[in-house]
Amino acid sequence: MSKSPGRKRRSKLWVVLSDIHSPEEDRSAFEAALDFIDANDVYGVILLGDNMDCANVSRHTKSRPGLRKRGGWQYELDYFDENILTPIERRIPPKCKKVFFMGNHEAWLQQLLEEMPELEGALSIENSLRLADRDWNVIEQGESYQIGKTFLIHGDQIGSGMYVAKKLVDSFCATAIMGHVHTGSMFTKVSQVKTRDKWAAYTLPTLGTVSPRYAKGRPNAFTSGFGIVEEWPNGLTNIYIVMISDGCFAYGGQLYGKG
Repeated sequence: MSKSPGRKRRSKLWVVLSDIHSPEEDRSAFEAALDFIDANDVYGVILLGDNMDCANVSRHTKSRPGLRKRGGWQYELDYFDENILTPIERRIPPKCKKVFFMGNHEAWLQQLLEEMPELEGALSIENSLRLADRDWNVIEQGESYQIGKTFLIHGDQIGSGMYVAKKLVDSFCATAIMGHVHTGSMFTKVSQVKTRDKWAAYTLPTLGTVSPRYAKGRPNAFTSGFGIVEEWPNGLTNIYIVMISDGCFAYGGQLYGKG
C-alpha cells in the first residue's frame, strides 16, 4: 500500500505496539500493524513491553522442563529479531523514534539473574538484540515515556481488572496509556479544582495470541490490536485504540491487513 499524498501532516504519528509476546504473537494481527506502518509517515514506534514472552526463563516454568526447550532462550531471541524487530525496522523511516519497554515478562530474565548473579552480563536482552546500536531507547520495567503531555507505561505496576483504566488515570492525574491487560479500554477524569483539566487513560489490546496456552481454553476478554497516537505541537494528543478482526482493520478510510 502506497503512502497517501493528502495534506501535509501537522501532527506526529506514533504507533504503539503492546504485548506481542513473541514467539506467541498473532501473526495476522502483527502483519496488519506492519501494513499500517509501511503505508504511513510514522514519526515513532513504541514497543510497550512484553515484547518477548520469555517463557524459557520464566519463574512459572522453573522445574517444569516440559515447558522449556533446549536452547529455547536463544531461539526466542533469534525469532524476535528475525520476525518482529527487523520487519519493523525495515518499514520505518531512518530517523524514526524507536522506544523499547521492558515489561514484566522481560523482567523474568532479571529475576533469573538475581538467582544466578554469575551470569550477569552474559544474559541480556538489550545486549543480545544490540538495541543501543540499533538506536532503540530502552525503558526499564516500571518507568514511563512521554509523548507530549501523554505518559506511557507497560502497566504491570497498575494491575488489571475491569476498571484498570480508571486506576491508571487516578494514579497519573494525566492522560496515560498502558498495555499489560491485553484489551482495549478507556476512562476519563476531571479535576474538581480546575474543571477544564480533563484526562483520559487508555489500555491497549495485544498483538499476541488471544488464546494463550496457559488459559487452557478458558474464555477471556483479550482483543487483538494496537494504539495510534497523533501528537500535536502544543503537546496534546489524539489517541486511537485499533481493534484488529480477522487480520484487518480500517483507519482514516483505508483498510489494512489481509483479512
